Amino acid sequence: MRRYLLVLLALILLTSFVHPFYTSVTEMEYNSKTKELGIACKMFPDDLEETLRLYTGKKFDLYKNEKQLLNPILEAYFKKHVAILINEKARPYSFLGYEIDKEVVWLYFNMAKLTGVRSIEVQSNLMYEYKAEQTNIVHIDLDGKKQSYKLMAPAISAKLSTR
Repeated sequence: MRRYLLVLLALILLTSFVHPFYTSVTEMEYNSKTKELGIACKMFPDDLEETLRLYTGKKFDLYKNEKQLLNPILEAYFKKHVAILINEKARPYSFLGYEIDKEVVWLYFNMAKLTGVRSIEVQSNLMYEYKAEQTNIVHIDLDGKKQSYKLMAPAISAKLSTR
């Protein structure tokens, strides 16, 4: 009986530490020479799959390389949960695609033909509906001026300006 309890306790402890934190990292870099804002978002695939399941009611596997199916869903999810403001005005951005890199998924977006950029603000509640302890790290590079932010629910906004 004691052995059974020890095995049960070990299993409980092991499963409780499988995924101890929930985070995403968003990197935004604006270059006035190219007039483009590049955006890359990194997160754990299992968290994103579960978030998409909650969003659509369907189960997805990012490792199956079903990009024709997933790309429009990913784009819709991100556009619902991430707004990008340039000079305090919301601007549309383009979804470029995603890739799996070992144990993370990278999603890529961009905004082209941007001139006179004085501020970049991101409003993100990515995966807040999945885990209350979700943390979104945002790095913004505005022509070499860099700032990092840590967003935890209910906080959604990070802004960097040249002023």
